[in-house]
Amino acid sequence: MLNKKGTVGLISAAAAVVGVLTAAAPAGAAGSTQATTAQGKHCVVVVDKAPSDGGVSPELYRNCADTAAKARALLTSPQAKAQTNGKAVQATELMTWYSNDQLWGNSTVVYGSAGTCDSVGYRLSPDLYWQTNISSATGHGRCTVATFFSRPLSYSRTFRLPALNLGSILNDYVGIIDVRWG
Repeated sequence: MLNKKGTVGLISAAAAVVGVLTAAAPAGAAGSTQATTAQGKHCVVVVDKAPSDGGVSPELYRNCADTAAKARALLTSPQAKAQTNGKAVQATELMTWYSNDQLWGNSTVVYGSAGTCDSVGYRLSPDLYWQTNISSATGHGRCTVATFFSRPLSYSRTFRLPALNLGSILNDYVGIIDVRWG
């Protein structure tokens, strides 16, 4: 049982965690009412090219639904068109993340607004759900290689896509994904 002092400490710690998670939300997601993967099971995300300084590809749009087909249909919605200045409709499939190995379970399809992968590709920053749930992934088009970095960025492994299993270190523990042609 917690005393009053312990309760205040626990509440303060919880508030600090909420503040950190809120601050870590991707650009464009602040104040968003869009569903997370945990709520919708299947999502679509549209990203732009990463800045040349090594930063991550900015997220332009995200939405989720109960089926993958419904999630893909959201790319043509007025909301998607407005948030991306029409880029969502023309975006190219880059890769799909899955919550289980062997390419099944909850999924997010990542689209690139600047076309398919080249030798530089895209630098993706999965949301909190995917950082703790990604187990396998596949590439689309020219997106044939991906380097997955652990959450603290202390370990990485490069896969030729599809990656049916990320292995014991990266499974449910991904911080950054560099996807490219190679």
